Amino acid sequence: MSGPEDSRAEALRRLPAVYSLVLRLRDAGLPEHVIAERVGVEPETVGPMLVVAEAKLAAVRGEDAPG
Repeated sequence: MSGPEDSRAEALRRLPAVYSLVLRLRDAGLPEHVIAERVGVEPETVGPMLVVAEAKLAAVRGEDAPG
């Protein structure tokens, strides 16, 4: 039986790696400056990356983008 978390995990696997990673790091509770370090971008880039990542995740899941 698959639930919403299984569906999310599958959708995350289907995203481009960097978007999957920023979402996973955010979900793990890491602050944006640490996420920036891990993916090699400036800290001010993380917020917009998360917005794009959420939109891509919603598209993969066949949902409307958040916001």
